[in-house]
Amino acid sequence: MGELIKTSQEYPRLLRSIKDAPKVLYYAGEYNPAIFFNTLAVVGSRAVTAYGEWVVTNIVKELARAGLTIVSGFMYGVDALAHKAALDAAGKTIAVMAGGVSHIFPSYQEDLYNRIVATGLVVSEFNETCMGGGWSFVRRNRIVAGLSKAVFVVEAGESSGSLITAGIAKACGRKLFTVPSNLNSLNSFGTTKLLKAGATLVSEPGDILNAYPFSNITNNSRVSTVSSVNKRLLNADWLGTFPGRVYKKLCLEPQTADDLARYFEKTITEVLTTATELVMGGDIHEKEGKYYVN
Repeated sequence: MGELIKTSQEYPRLLRSIKDAPKVLYYAGEYNPAIFFNTLAVVGSRAVTAYGEWVVTNIVKELARAGLTIVSGFMYGVDALAHKAALDAAGKTIAVMAGGVSHIFPSYQEDLYNRIVATGLVVSEFNETCMGGGWSFVRRNRIVAGLSKAVFVVEAGESSGSLITAGIAKACGRKLFTVPSNLNSLNSFGTTKLLKAGATLVSEPGDILNAYPFSNITNNSRVSTVSSVNKRLLNADWLGTFPGRVYKKLCLEPQTADDLARYFEKTITEVLTTATELVMGGDIHEKEGKYYVN
């Protein structure tokens, strides 16, 4: 455990520049000033959808692999997925807690907390054991924004705290990024609002790496995040097989086994056998009864 005083040279420069910056920033983990150099906040809905998970897995992980430090708020949903993506890419991540740095909330994310402390930082403006409360999440959001050169909003509902973070970031002159979303989803409200207000649309990691002056990063992430899908779709022979036809259908939208059986006029057994084959091959995955392209 340690602390960074606002007047000290070690205090993060970007955070010091915001209004009402914490006078003291407590931390857990191995402090290294370099972790604050190329920081990107990744925020979004706690009720993350499969699409949101896909965005984090396919875009945020590549950003971390390229050298960006992923900053988020440690809550379940997009926050936790963003931290995990960075760790899985052997990248750096900073978790900003709504309570003290020793108060793990939610408690079931203790393993994630320990992984972050081992290779990154957990920070808070509150002392070690402070439990925080509803009021402290908004205060946490200003630190998430303040530590970051830019903010990437993955999903956000109408009352999402992610919009608060985005608003703080904009007021601080930080760049905003977001992804296009399904208008049928409640989680599209915030991202659509941000796009209308001028946020930069992201469809691949390079959209972020090329649009902001991050330094000393490995920008080899210029291939579209759907490249693996495109390679499959270019294999005409395979697309003519039943697994290929199922895969192509799932590229359009997620489907249940019943949906696929009706569409292809096949038995459930035939569909499940094919779906299992695609899952085992790493082409698709199943979540809550629907199949999604990886």
